[in-house]
Amino acid sequence: MKVKIIDEFPVFVFGDIHGDYETFSKIKELIKKEKGIFVFLGDYADRGDKGFEVIMDLIELQKEENIILLKGNHEDYDPSGNPTFYPCDLIEEVEVKYGSWNSFFKEIFKPFIDSLYLAVYIPGFALLVHGGICSKIRSLRDIEKYEECVLWSDPFEGYGEYPNPRGRGVLFGKDITRRVLNNLKVKYLIRSHEPVKAALGPVFEHDRKVITIQSTRAYERYGYRMKPHYLIIEKDKLLHRYLP
Repeated sequence: MKVKIIDEFPVFVFGDIHGDYETFSKIKELIKKEKGIFVFLGDYADRGDKGFEVIMDLIELQKEENIILLKGNHEDYDPSGNPTFYPCDLIEEVEVKYGSWNSFFKEIFKPFIDSLYLAVYIPGFALLVHGGICSKIRSLRDIEKYEECVLWSDPFEGYGEYPNPRGRGVLFGKDITRRVLNNLKVKYLIRSHEPVKAALGPVFEHDRKVITIQSTRAYERYGYRMKPHYLIIEKDKLLHRYLP
């Protein structure tokens, strides 16, 4: 099953990286100093200019038992290596730095993608995903069955469930959040997928049950002010910190 169950604390949770190697390097320094479980919520490349370096470093970090990597929608490729999202800067970046996208995808990147989890489950406390949830999720096993929903969906401040303007996944309302979290017996849904929404800090929605974070400055090239941050989950307690 593509869901990792965690029962150790503290848990450090990082949002989208998007090729921002400078911020990612600060995360690596944090990992060296702190003891705990470290979870990345996906979207490692694109938008920033060093997605290749981020991915290669993550492949090394992943060898450690306390590093857990989730799949984001920017790790959503078809079996031939064609992206299902936009923009995809990684292909051009790899061709410059590695030489061949086809060989990189086949030999390195696809095995990496196949190793990624879809969710982290902290019993009684939280579900961690990249994108979101949908009404079809009634158990942990449904997460793998409805992968598109988990990678692509977004919360909105209303009720019900609607097609997502992204063209994939859904927009899910407060009632969907309440129902799914009750089914899974957790208090919070922790996600990333919307860095601009969480540009200046964690965003709490759906009666503070849905928390969106980001850990990148990549969007500054589009004119946004970004304050990368992360969460610390201790037993029955949730904190956030800003990255320097």
